[in-house]
Amino acid sequence: MLAPHLRKNVDKLWDRFWSAGLTNPLVAVEQITYLLFLKRLEDLDGDRVATGKPSVYERRLPEDAARFDGNTCRWSYIRQQSTDTKHLIEVVFPWLRTLDRRLSDHEEGTELAGLNGRMADAYFQLDPNKGQVLHDAIDLIDKLFAQAGDGSAAQDLMGDTFEYLLSEVATAGKNGQFRTPRHLIRFMVELLAPQPGERLIDPAAGTGGFLFSAQQYLRRQGSTPENLRLEWDGAPHRLDLVQATEQERALIEDGACFVGIDNDRTMARIGWMNLVLHHIHNPRLMQGDSLSKREGKPELAPLLASESYRYVLANPPFTGTVDTADLERDSLLFPRAGTKGKKKDEVLTNKSELLFVWLMLDLLQVGGRCAVIVPEGVLFGNTDAHIKLRRELLTEHCVEAVISLPGGVFQPYTGVKTSILVFRKETPRAAKTSFEKNAPRTDQVWFYEVAADGYSLDAKRTPRPGQDNDLWDALVQFRRWLQEGRAATEGEPAYHQPRYWRERWRQASLRDASGQLTPAGFAFADDPEAAPAFDGKTWAIHELFPELLREGEETIDPQEAEARVRERVAPRLAELASRHFAHADPRTATTEWNRAARELQCCFEDEGPALALWKQLTAAAREQVPDEPQGEPVADLVDALRPLAREVAKVDGYDLWLRSPAIDQARPAGARKCWAVPLRAWAPDPEWRSADGTLLGSHDATGRVRPEYVAEKLPSLYDGDTLNAALLDPDCIEARDWNLSAGQYKPFDFAAMDSEVSVTALIDELRQLERGILDGLDRLQAMVEGRA
Repeated sequence: MLAPHLRKNVDKLWDRFWSAGLTNPLVAVEQITYLLFLKRLEDLDGDRVATGKPSVYERRLPEDAARFDGNTCRWSYIRQQSTDTKHLIEVVFPWLRTLDRRLSDHEEGTELAGLNGRMADAYFQLDPNKGQVLHDAIDLIDKLFAQAGDGSAAQDLMGDTFEYLLSEVATAGKNGQFRTPRHLIRFMVELLAPQPGERLIDPAAGTGGFLFSAQQYLRRQGSTPENLRLEWDGAPHRLDLVQATEQERALIEDGACFVGIDNDRTMARIGWMNLVLHHIHNPRLMQGDSLSKREGKPELAPLLASESYRYVLANPPFTGTVDTADLERDSLLFPRAGTKGKKKDEVLTNKSELLFVWLMLDLLQVGGRCAVIVPEGVLFGNTDAHIKLRRELLTEHCVEAVISLPGGVFQPYTGVKTSILVFRKETPRAAKTSFEKNAPRTDQVWFYEVAADGYSLDAKRTPRPGQDNDLWDALVQFRRWLQEGRAATEGEPAYHQPRYWRERWRQASLRDASGQLTPAGFAFADDPEAAPAFDGKTWAIHELFPELLREGEETIDPQEAEARVRERVAPRLAELASRHFAHADPRTATTEWNRAARELQCCFEDEGPALALWKQLTAAAREQVPDEPQGEPVADLVDALRPLAREVAKVDGYDLWLRSPAIDQARPAGARKCWAVPLRAWAPDPEWRSADGTLLGSHDATGRVRPEYVAEKLPSLYDGDTLNAALLDPDCIEARDWNLSAGQYKPFDFAAMDSEVSVTALIDELRQLERGILDGLDRLQAMVEGRA
């Protein structure tokens, strides 16, 4: 999370480009991306030079004109010429388009190794006459990172800035269909729980959210638990990788493990930049169509090699159609409409959401797992393609879970109902069959119905921190399902949440570039050298000032911190005001007091909580001066007020909600949220006898189907591809055309009934109603037959 003053600068940056005429959101983001990259490039080149590689700014190409000097393309130079739009358009960007050729032959292990022609069509589209806009943009970017210093702190801040910029694009009026909500992405990553070195791919990568979120998850696992902080929606902070080995650290930052493909070149470039800013070296995020023919695409084809990945994470395009003539011509990848004649060359469907799931199956190694967001139609559609896909997933592979999402999660852009489909590949590509009838790989499917995801479900999608979030309960229930093979039952209803609490954070930089104390460091002014480790880092106020805590406390609510500071400062201010007004000229006393209080306002964050508290306290002290003030004269009012201002400055910062890493708060569940449904359940036949006559009834006393019954009836379960539905329980998945819609199987929840009448009484009433209907039908039949 960016601090409010940093978010404000990002908003200003966006608004400057927007007002300059770049109203297409992708174009505006791309132009800002170029500037961020140019700033980051100078740091990256410095790292390269430190390892003995030649500077990209020094290397000259044959076509470089005599006047062309790469050093004028450094950010430090651009900053000095910040109004010179012509220099960017005519010098910097032509130079940027040749950046690949200016690299050395050995770039392995550097973040520029995967540049791969991405800047070959980079153009700066700002109007040449908008020099002031350029100046403002460069100034805002410099302000964003002025206090972050170098190294990982600067990179973390740049990554957070870029993510916030993308989130702003996703607000109303700026268009944001391409951005999957990050809290859903983090949830899906946790469902799969990847390990370092295990390759994963997103074949519809967009801005790379799944890829860098997976890397963040790995960094979280390798970070010090005591140092780690999670926001209420799961966003991690303070990822230090201290507990990761050098080998694990290298794997976590290895771009070869994070592969993404997107059809839009601009999107792919933005996504690649996003990954570079999130500590991924040489990420493999390429531009290309994952579904199209791979012939003649030497860079794309290896990334789409069958059975190459341990994990697939994706939110592919919904309800789209593709040109089947351009699809990869691989019948083991995309099924054909038939086995003979023209149909053997026709693809079964042109629906992108179905084709992407087949692609994901092909990309997975045997034992590999996938979590993908699909529109609800994929789960219950009745076309041949829909049924074939679900049947293949359920019989040849293992569907682990279907997690139904509320209809508003993609508001305001679409109200399409979606679910997260989680499956594991069981059958190798080479062993694919037309239909595995006898031994389906899936035994039961686990369903979870998410009703609340932490945000309002209207078009505003307002955050609801600290409130119940079904995603956390779903994680606990899903892990138990994987480990124990059972869903929560009515006998053990529990709803799981983490602990939530509020803290106030601040960026505790002590000095600015000139060595002067910054407002954020004002509270340290008594001894600015006492906390050098705080420079450029973000801390909670109780970590900076433990004196705010009382014995036994580990954190403090922001309002309680303000109350304690108010309790300490208010009497001292009142005493100081009493002394001041006792000896000052009555005609000027109030003016002098107000002037001194205002002079110290510069030491607080603009519009921050400490400034508001300071104004309240100084105003209250001024208004509550007794009729006969007493005390010694105040020699210098500003100097006298300064220690109190420093005390108030301790509560400066911004508030945020946090959650505990453990989801260990359990309480009785109000409603049934998860359940397991068998794929194949045999209908009871109490009259059945075994061949030797020793067994009566298809099921034993515990309700389990007898193996002898299954062995006898299995050959007749299907006549070709036609199911003998009478043999199966009508509530099992196989009997319902492999329907995977959660609502189809939701158990009736008596506990959720809001009625003063008991369930038993309701059943008796229904039975009486049934008897009345049957009696009426008997009378009607008798009349028709002339018997009455």
